[in-house]
Amino acid sequence: HTFREGKTMKLVLIGPGQLGRHLLQAAVGERLVIGKIAEDAERLAHAAGAIWTADKAQVVDGDVIAVAVPAEETCSVLFEIAKNVPSGALVLNFATAVSIPDEIQESRPDVHWLEAKMVGSAVGMEHGMRCAIALGTTDTILLERVQKCFPSLSDCFLLADPTLAPKTNTMATKAALRAAIALEEELTACQMPQPLIDAALGCAFPGVVLSYQKGTLGGFAQKIVQQIRAQSDNI
Repeated sequence: HTFREGKTMKLVLIGPGQLGRHLLQAAVGERLVIGKIAEDAERLAHAAGAIWTADKAQVVDGDVIAVAVPAEETCSVLFEIAKNVPSGALVLNFATAVSIPDEIQESRPDVHWLEAKMVGSAVGMEHGMRCAIALGTTDTILLERVQKCFPSLSDCFLLADPTLAPKTNTMATKAALRAAIALEEELTACQMPQPLIDAALGCAFPGVVLSYQKGTLGGFAQKIVQQIRAQSDNI
């Protein structure tokens, strides 16, 4: 816990994709972007005022190392950086469907290897929606270090079982798609113009769900909620 105590933490981000962009923008202090596609990494780093490289060995200077690459690349990236991660550093694995191999953790017990599983989506974050990121630890000091690295996302990180995230995301995705497809089919059957269908799916639908989650539904929508719950009670 005393790694670089009293100094501004340096973030090393591996993976300049959608999630990586949000993490970089949320981070403070010195930031380094590592990406295998130079153009993507350079563009992201430049836009955020960070620096970039294609050399994964540069994790040697990181305090918090965020691995946000596609699931199929995650294990190979973790194995590749393991030998160069500095002692005491935090390595965050954001791949929802892939866990950090035991072999890596056993080979470097001096490193804090943490699962960071997000419930939500990068697209939702793009539109200002708040996600939840379950950290695979019960250590509040490590949680605080992560929160200090990403202050604008500090309330998103929490101590929770990261294995619950994939199931939660799957249930949410299936429910959302079932509802969206049903709405689209119903509106199409009513011969609604396509621009109205698009607005219903892209604005009205997510807006109502967000208002429901925040508890800010208007009177009309609240009555519909009561009707739906009454029907459920009668089943």
